[in-house]
Amino acid sequence: PDPLLGPDQFSVRWRGSVVPLFSEEYTFFTVSDDGVRLWVDGRLVIDNWTDHGATENAGTITLVAGQRYDVRMDFYENGGVATARLLWSSASQP
Repeated sequence: PDPLLGPDQFSVRWRGSVVPLFSEEYTFFTVSDDGVRLWVDGRLVIDNWTDHGATENAGTITLVAGQRYDVRMDFYENGGVATARLLWSSASQP
């Protein structure tokens, strides 16, 4: 995290957007150590708000090509190794 914070016991919220290339179902993946929640277009897609080691979670949502969708990811780190990754794919887009 920011150098003003310690390496443990912090939280963060990222906001952004995605614009899919294809109209189809997309799978969003998170890899986190500790808690993570992911919203796409205001819908909670991933909810693993627990202390845990590096864990992959996945959720799906159907998106329309060319439309911009808001994305919000909340993460907290309680202790140990802090890990937070976000990935997405579809049948037409690895």
